[in-house]
Amino acid sequence: MKKIAAFILSLVMLFSVSSVLAEETAEKVNIGTVSINGAFTLQCGLPEGYTPIPLSVTPEQVTAVIRSEDPNAPVMQLSVAYDEKYYDVDRLNDLSQEELAQLEETYIEDDPEVEITYGETGYGTLLLIARHETEEMDYIAFFSIYKGYCVEFVLAPSEQAEDKNLTEEQQKTSIDFLTDLDFIPAGVPVSDPVEQIADRKYITNLTDYNPQTNTVKAEIMHTVTLDPETVDALKPGDILKVGQFSEKIDKLEKDEDGAILINDYICLENYGGEYHVSMFEGSYLEPFVTLELEIPEDVTFEDNIDPETGDPLETPTRHTAQEFIDMLTAGGYPDFASDNVYVSYDETGEIISIERVYTPWQ
Repeated sequence: MKKIAAFILSLVMLFSVSSVLAEETAEKVNIGTVSINGAFTLQCGLPEGYTPIPLSVTPEQVTAVIRSEDPNAPVMQLSVAYDEKYYDVDRLNDLSQEELAQLEETYIEDDPEVEITYGETGYGTLLLIARHETEEMDYIAFFSIYKGYCVEFVLAPSEQAEDKNLTEEQQKTSIDFLTDLDFIPAGVPVSDPVEQIADRKYITNLTDYNPQTNTVKAEIMHTVTLDPETVDALKPGDILKVGQFSEKIDKLEKDEDGAILINDYICLENYGGEYHVSMFEGSYLEPFVTLELEIPEDVTFEDNIDPETGDPLETPTRHTAQEFIDMLTAGGYPDFASDNVYVSYDETGEIISIERVYTPWQ
C-alpha cells in the first residue's frame, strides 16, 4: 500500500509539468488495466476541465495524475494497486475494526497530524478519509479496497492556487469520482455501455435508489463462457479459471451428452459452440457494467415472488413504477440484488420493464 508522503511528493513533482489537455467529454475514459487478482479495465468519469495523465501502468498497479486546465484548481492522483494482504477482501466494508485501526496507523505514522474519518461512495462502499488541514495547506487522501486492489485517491491544492485550503465541495467531487470509478472485467467491451444493453434483456441487480435523481444502481450481469479448446484441455491438477473465479480441479467427469462435471458441483455444458458454466444449479454470472439508471414513470414491474414470504407465486403480480420503488427502498427479504431480476432495455438503454423470478438462492 502506498503512503501519503509518496502521493504528495509525486503530486508536487508534477505541478510544473505541462500537459496536452483532452477535449471535454461526458464519456468515461480508460486509464489502464490491472490483472493480478482478476483482470479489470479501469474506467472513470472526469470532473469538468480535468484530464488524466498516466504515470505507471503495470499488471499490478495503475497510477495517474488528474489535472485541470484551470491552474488554480486542485490536483488529484489515483492509484489502484494489488496488495496480497487483501487478496480475499471484496470491499473495505469487509474489514474488522481491528484491521481498520491497523490501516489508520499506516497513515498516522506518515503524518501524525492527519485526521482520520470515514465516509462512503454513492454506492455505499466504505472510504477511509485521511485529512491534513492547516492554515498553510490541506490535502485529503481517500482509501478503499476492491477485490484485493487498494484504491487510493489524493486531493491537493495546485502550486499556483492562492488559497491552499480545500473546500467541502472539492471533497465531494473526489467522492463522486470514486463513486464513478468502474472496474470492468477484462474482455468485456467498454466503449459504450448503452450500446451493449440496447434492445436486450439482462439479469440486473438493482440497489441504492436515489429519490433526488429517481435513479437506481444497476449492476448488469452476463454469463461467462469458455471456448471448446480450453475445456478440452482441462485435466485433474489444472486450475479452472472462469472470469474472476478459479479453482483447482481435483475431479473431472464427462457424461454421455458431453457435459463436464468438476469437483462434483461445477458443470460445463456446450451451448452453440461455447461452454456455459453453472454452479449450484445456476449459471455463473459476473457484472460487466454498472450504471445509474432512471426509473421511468411508465415502467412495469412483474413479480413472481410473494414479498411477504419469498415463496413463488402461481400467478405473477404487476406493479407500477412507484410500487416498485416502494418495494426496493423498503429493503429486507427478498431483495432485488440476488441474480434473479430481469430488466429489459430499449434502444437508448432506458429501462422498459422489470421482472423478478423465484430462485432457491435468493
